[in-house]
Amino acid sequence: MAQKVAIYVVVGLIIGLIIGAGIGYAVAPKGVPKEEYDKVKAELDTVKAELEHIKPEYEALVSLLGTLPKEGVIKITAWSSGSPVDYYRAENLKRAAKLLEEMLRGIGLNIKIEIDSYYEHVADWGAWKSKFVSAFEAKEAPDIISGGISVAEGAEAGWIIPVDEYVEKYKDFLADIPEHLWNLAKYKGKIWGIPQDVSCQVFYFRKDVLRELGWTEEEIEALPNKIAKGEVTWYDLAEIAKEAMDKGLVEWGFYHRPNWGTSLEVPYYLAGGDFYDFETGKLVLDKSALKEMFTLFYTLAHTEKVLPDTMIGTSWREIHMGFVNARVLFWLGGNWHWGEWQKVEYHEELGKLPEEYLWKNVGFAPYPALKKGGKPGMTTGAWIYFICSQSKYPEIAFLLCYLASIPPYDTDHAITSSHLPVRYSTLNYPPFVEKGGFLYKVSTFVAKYGMSKPIPHPKWGLLKDMLLEHLVKVEKGRLTPEDAVESIVKAAKAELGDELIVRE
Repeated sequence: MAQKVAIYVVVGLIIGLIIGAGIGYAVAPKGVPKEEYDKVKAELDTVKAELEHIKPEYEALVSLLGTLPKEGVIKITAWSSGSPVDYYRAENLKRAAKLLEEMLRGIGLNIKIEIDSYYEHVADWGAWKSKFVSAFEAKEAPDIISGGISVAEGAEAGWIIPVDEYVEKYKDFLADIPEHLWNLAKYKGKIWGIPQDVSCQVFYFRKDVLRELGWTEEEIEALPNKIAKGEVTWYDLAEIAKEAMDKGLVEWGFYHRPNWGTSLEVPYYLAGGDFYDFETGKLVLDKSALKEMFTLFYTLAHTEKVLPDTMIGTSWREIHMGFVNARVLFWLGGNWHWGEWQKVEYHEELGKLPEEYLWKNVGFAPYPALKKGGKPGMTTGAWIYFICSQSKYPEIAFLLCYLASIPPYDTDHAITSSHLPVRYSTLNYPPFVEKGGFLYKVSTFVAKYGMSKPIPHPKWGLLKDMLLEHLVKVEKGRLTPEDAVESIVKAAKAELGDELIVRE
């Protein structure tokens, strides 16, 4: 019961405080369009119906805050980042601030929470991090930051604080967030942040191009399951891509991201490799898995020439426009791109794509196996809110991060950005069930083929840079896969020393 109360407590409270029984449009805030008011009221009424058999005692949550002044102003600053459609990372913190403010008022505390919740679509993560570091050094860091820094990096630099104290204090209210997501925020035995959403890698393909190749609808709809069963591999898809290019149906068979990311790591993991050893806390290079990873990209870009050898450094917009306009057959993407294509004008005729268009023309599957009969895979990860060490109100900041993912807010972010929900209960929240068709389907793949690969090492960034440098040389044919393996192992040993384990 405590868990269900925790999930809906704030929503129930706001319904009681703001909407109440018999509230009408006449008492709505000035300037709010009636249509918008009616929509919000209808959404809250839906939640209210679910709460009829629950009597949330929000004082139980607020009482854990400890001693607070009876009145005053608490100022919180939050920096959030991501793709063009991840803006609810900031908006939900604003909503959470209003909720917490109402909760405090409900127990007689006239405390105003002023939050400056800033969001930025980030293309240059180095510049984003530099901006944060400069603010930190000037003692002007935000209370909350999400994006651009890793758990290990932030912890080692002293930029962020562990939140174990608050996780333990509010454990009854946090039980709705899966334990494995909390594990992704762990480093050296401590929890350093609050999970905000879940992402996974999704392998996309153009159904319309396959139709032009002569595939039947049955064959097209069967492709994801064939990939899932290991019947269709990367190399089988390379042959299909080459056929589509030879017939002039697409300019390229494959596109991948323009910088290092987990989608490029998937083949390495499928080959049995890991980049981190949890027993020793050291980084890892598995030579056999590296060879298979480099061999795949060498084949796609240099041998079969179905992948441009200029992918690294290509703009994100150019990449998305290539796939969205069907100039590319296969895209090594992520679940959030489904939402991005509906919110950003990438299509040269339609602009923002209707979801019906995507269902008709774009298919998706796990990332393929490397060999026949092999298992496909999808890496999963959590986006995390961090509490900065310069925050004057770390506990309030923590609660805002928690409240920002109650099911209605979790749903808004998930549907808008196509990220998976962070809470168990959101999966059964009616608006999510009604609108989350793509996310629900992806979740079934994740349940079978998902793999979590956190790398909580402060020097992971250095190793990523080396991997990216060598990938460029492999795709351009400047290094063979074998030579690339020997070169990166040598360079990594010199740079990382005892912090690196090399496996044959």
